[in-house]
Amino acid sequence: MSQTDVVVEQQKTGSYHTVETWRIALFSLNNTATNIYLFAFNFLSYYAVGYLGIVMAAFGSLFGAVRLFDGLIDPTIGIIIDRVDSKFGRFRPVMIIGNIMLILSFIMLFNLHHVENDGLRIGLFVFVLLFHKVGYSLQQTVTKAAQPALTNDPEQRPMFSVFDNIFSSILIFTLGQVFITNYLQPKHTEMNLGFFNELTTITMVVSAVCTILAVIALAPKDVPEYYGSLLEEEDNSGTLKAVWNVVKSNRPLQILALAAGLVKFISQTVGDQILLMLLFGVTLGSYQIAGTLGIVVSVVSFVVIPLMSRQAGKKDLRWAYTAAVLIALTGFIVMGVSLFISNDSRQIFNNGWGVLAVVFALGYVLVRVFMNYAASLSLTMAADITDYELAQSGRFASGLIGTVFSLTDSIASSLAPVISAFIASMIGYVTTTPSVTDELTRSVFTGTFVGYMIIPAVVLIVVFALIRMYPLDRAKMADVQAEIEDRKEKTIVK
Repeated sequence: MSQTDVVVEQQKTGSYHTVETWRIALFSLNNTATNIYLFAFNFLSYYAVGYLGIVMAAFGSLFGAVRLFDGLIDPTIGIIIDRVDSKFGRFRPVMIIGNIMLILSFIMLFNLHHVENDGLRIGLFVFVLLFHKVGYSLQQTVTKAAQPALTNDPEQRPMFSVFDNIFSSILIFTLGQVFITNYLQPKHTEMNLGFFNELTTITMVVSAVCTILAVIALAPKDVPEYYGSLLEEEDNSGTLKAVWNVVKSNRPLQILALAAGLVKFISQTVGDQILLMLLFGVTLGSYQIAGTLGIVVSVVSFVVIPLMSRQAGKKDLRWAYTAAVLIALTGFIVMGVSLFISNDSRQIFNNGWGVLAVVFALGYVLVRVFMNYAASLSLTMAADITDYELAQSGRFASGLIGTVFSLTDSIASSLAPVISAFIASMIGYVTTTPSVTDELTRSVFTGTFVGYMIIPAVVLIVVFALIRMYPLDRAKMADVQAEIEDRKEKTIVK
């Protein structure tokens, strides 16, 4: 028996199997590897409108359609993942192939301005986006699909959210915005080709390094012992019929997949560069304050998220998800009220840190911290749903379940660029993009208020109603793990 096998055996505790904490930390980098591409895509509208000649409304429609396609192919990708069983495991080959496709897609995508024919350029733009989305789905699905194999300990699973928030939410989405607003954008003065060359190079290198580290971390758990079926007969989970059977019979999956998709939509909306420019650059008249608040978000996240995850380990993931949704909703309300009662929104931050500036900043920080946390929690909760399905049917269908989440994720998040592009075009940005030098008009204020506050707040109310119906609390998950252990013992006896 190898040293790794000995460690794994020593880590089995009753019906739970655990893993070293550093492996959870490094495996969470797989989500970072895909999220950094998602962050870079927030700037794609500036490249598409400025260098490819695509009008704002058309970009929103094209990008939304491509994300919808991504959702439609996800069940097929789930079937493929659940059928992989190589000498390198099930998940690691998929991670590597997906990341290679992401690198190739960015090399092609951000060189399309060299294509002179307009029709060919637009056609290649759509093709490369589709190619990118396949690679993204392959690697991103593993983040959800491999977690049940990594650990099933209810006190360990919430730790993934801690590390995911540090690496993805804080370093990529939050400090990434600081990097853009305080370094990259001032360096190039505008979002020009130099800006995009530097951004895409950093994206590809960081993502590749994160993928390699995540592959190393997952190695001892990427074995059939941890992703195998409990069925004696042939496992037919890799069929389209099985996809439908799982979806229609798994109530927790139905509820959480929809809720997680809506949360992803809001997360995409509050991080959309068009809306951020409209909010901070035009409505508030201080684009750099987005970077300053990003630092605050990072500091608060470092303190709050570990505390929330500790409570999630003591209580359950449903409690943590509900709390995150309610706090984020409060943040949207605080932001909206601050803007609504201000006599001149451009003076909120330009007159120093007055009461209104502090209140608005508090609301923004609550939104960014707890929306990121809720989005991260859904990844861990997907592992609970895989265990629930294993206990009910005997099939370890983590790839299939992961891509059901990706389906609703893609459909919901496809609306974010559509809505931001629609709002921008309705308030006058048809062939141009918002800029810090633009004048604040009543239509710009109204569009920003609706897009950044009203729509997200309404969607969060729907999410809260959904999560109240989610059945997998701590007691139920204890029953699930006991049922899995019982079925394993019966299989061994036979």
